[in-house]
Amino acid sequence: MVLGGFPAVDEKAVISKVGGNIGAEIKGIRLDADLSEPLVAFVKDALLKHKVIFFRNQQLTDAAQEKLGARFGTLVSHPTVSSAEGTRYIFELKARKGRAANSWHADMTFMDAYPQLSILRCIHPSPYGGATLWANTAAAYQSLPVPLREFADKLWALHSNNEYDHTDLIAERDGEFIAWQRTVFAARIFEAEHPVVRVHPETGEKCLVLGQFAKRLLNFNFPDSRALIDLLQSHIVRPENTLTWHWQAGDVAIWDNRATQHRAVADFGEEHRELHRVTVEGDVPVSVDGRRSRQAIAGQPNPSAAID
Repeated sequence: MVLGGFPAVDEKAVISKVGGNIGAEIKGIRLDADLSEPLVAFVKDALLKHKVIFFRNQQLTDAAQEKLGARFGTLVSHPTVSSAEGTRYIFELKARKGRAANSWHADMTFMDAYPQLSILRCIHPSPYGGATLWANTAAAYQSLPVPLREFADKLWALHSNNEYDHTDLIAERDGEFIAWQRTVFAARIFEAEHPVVRVHPETGEKCLVLGQFAKRLLNFNFPDSRALIDLLQSHIVRPENTLTWHWQAGDVAIWDNRATQHRAVADFGEEHRELHRVTVEGDVPVSVDGRRSRQAIAGQPNPSAAID
């Protein structure tokens, strides 16, 4: 059978949209099976079109999740946070006390070639709250007024895993979490200079590259930089560019990290929430005028990471 132009794809595979501008759910595919090349191509095509795709009721182990990720490219581990015990690439997202990555971001944009896609699996959903939101940064760019698009095309930003923008959250975070950020997440400093608008290497779309790791715009003072970042970021997270996913055990989300941002919602109180993620190696972003991102700092020890 031919489904969506792909021969030999399981006829049980059904795609339904989740949001008007982003997201789709695929039913009828078991991700723990040996996926055929046409089926992998089918999933990748859906990903490029919908930016994030979801699968319910999957029975993946850590090993199966790593195997799945490897079908889409070379897996990469987090540069500062150790992988889960017994795995090479699993990044554990365990949270209590409402701790979660509750700022908009794309994964690891403090690296020059940050991941092209991420795969997130729900191990233990919180009994309430704990949803994840995604935003379409290509649709956000297209929604900008033409003069603002042309202005954004020329901007560059410094992204950092150290002292990035989390001032809106600092009051909500306890000392233990802040200490983890300083002594683990930012133990070694990574900073990269990216165009604010990158050209997607597969779709040709122009996508905004911002989020919480965007520390400042190059060649701007801090107040102007912050105001411009906030303005562009506000277009990314407009409701019509976003979707909300409420997790169930066994859910799997795959997203194009080059064309989206995401954030968790830290509204689950003292409850436990656990998800596992793998990331696939990306490419160096290219600006509208053909310039490539560059790594400004690559793993420099952070003096402030020393435990007090």
